[in-house]
Amino acid sequence: MLIPTLDQDLLFRPAQLVGADWSTSYERGSHTPDVEDLRRQNRALQERVEELGAFAHTVAHDLKGSLAALCGFASELKEDYQRLSAVQREECLTHVVRSAYKLNNVIDELLLLAEIRQTDVVLEPLHMASIVAEARDRLASLIDTYHPEIILPAEWPLVEGHGSWVEEVWINYLSNAIKYGGRPPRVELGADLQPNGMVRFWVRDTGRGLTPDEQQRLFKPFTRIESVRADGHGLGLSVVQRIVDKLGGQVGIESTPGQGSTFSFTLHCCRS
Repeated sequence: MLIPTLDQDLLFRPAQLVGADWSTSYERGSHTPDVEDLRRQNRALQERVEELGAFAHTVAHDLKGSLAALCGFASELKEDYQRLSAVQREECLTHVVRSAYKLNNVIDELLLLAEIRQTDVVLEPLHMASIVAEARDRLASLIDTYHPEIILPAEWPLVEGHGSWVEEVWINYLSNAIKYGGRPPRVELGADLQPNGMVRFWVRDTGRGLTPDEQQRLFKPFTRIESVRADGHGLGLSVVQRIVDKLGGQVGIESTPGQGSTFSFTLHCCRS
């Protein structure tokens, strides 16, 4: 299943839509807007309104939840420090640190979303082996916790993209595969050359798989599937889609309940 891309200009500049449409109509010699254009603009505005509402809900829910946990455990340490055992103090500190990291991750991804929207990138050749290695290094703590078997291809095709953004795509796909890819997790990475001059990169896991309904909802901005991403913060796959859209590719998923999932993204082959 390929996930349809969104028109970034329409989605993130709604204030300009009506004026632009009237201008286009006058250039055609008409004093009334084209009906189909108005319908298209209206759909884009509606998508924007829905996204802003979901964005606000996610930020309020996830930031507030992590902040409440941090404050709660910090207060317990302050008020009951003498009464708590050494083990209990350690548990409180662990929860404080974990909540702080979650807050930081949410903020980082919100900043990345803003960067994706506002930045005009110049595509450059990517050495995918190095990018994947960096992603694995950043996931060292998660790997130590879940002990996944990670299978890599012997070599990677050369493609064009933006290195730091593509690393974030791998981070999101790999972290989900490690956390939800079965016990113990078995995670396989690969790449396939496509007939249209694109390369499809993929991450395959052996988890519980996703229903067709879950697949349809998975990449919608700021939504989450609780049974699949119980401790996630609902932004990661939305970030992935924005990155891949901006780089001219598509995201996709193939999954059957009980048989695992394959998450993919495409990038242009290197032209040089």
